[in-house]
Amino acid sequence: MTLGFGEYTEGSSLIHKLDARIKLVGAFATIISVVILGHWQMPLVVLFVCFVLVVYSRASLKIFLKRLLYPTLVIVLLAVVQPFTYGSTVAATVPWLSWNIYQEGISFGVLVFTRALSAVAVLNLLILVTPMERVLDSLRWFKIPAAITDTMMLMFRYISVLSEESTRIRKAQESRLGYSKDVSVVKKLGNFGTMAGMLLTKSFDRALTVGDAMVSRGYTGASDLFAGSTTKLSRKDSLIGLLIILAVVSLVIVDIFVL
Repeated sequence: MTLGFGEYTEGSSLIHKLDARIKLVGAFATIISVVILGHWQMPLVVLFVCFVLVVYSRASLKIFLKRLLYPTLVIVLLAVVQPFTYGSTVAATVPWLSWNIYQEGISFGVLVFTRALSAVAVLNLLILVTPMERVLDSLRWFKIPAAITDTMMLMFRYISVLSEESTRIRKAQESRLGYSKDVSVVKKLGNFGTMAGMLLTKSFDRALTVGDAMVSRGYTGASDLFAGSTTKLSRKDSLIGLLIILAVVSLVIVDIFVL
């Protein structure tokens, strides 16, 4: 399954029409608030709102969920480690292994999971309803260096390419029964290692090819690929941005003083 990071859902909803600069400010403000939230329930509110906005904008819920899959696996791995490494109050002990599970670690692991998943969902929603070119152009408007935006563009473009390449390599291995039921777990892990090595080699070769192609066309890094948006922010978009900031601040206030 490819990641599909380059897929963008067109639409005419309010969230599609909203200026990309306002979306960027709202997304980063929301992520910052999510990071400082101290109760696991509050990030879930942000995650729920993201799902509601996906449905409201009539964007592809399938793409949204597909993009959440792999980050969720990494987040789960990070969260599962916390109960064994963080805290002082022993809640339980794993039999035979004598591993202590700490109460504080369980709470912190759940908080880490909800925080990270909500932050990923916000960025996922941003690139689902906004073309990446507009996002990068808005970043240049905020005076982000051209070297960073150019690198982001190349990374965004070739993540999907490498994802498709890994899918082709895996299918080739499957056609040779590399992951059949008769193959041992050790052999399957070895096949995964082979796939990772081939993908790394292909990535390096492609990077050299793309770099040479860009240089041959006169790219030196001195010129901006994104000049920055020149359109003036409308009052309507500015008001919506202000409402987003107020909603984010209210979320933090509720987390600190109510819960």
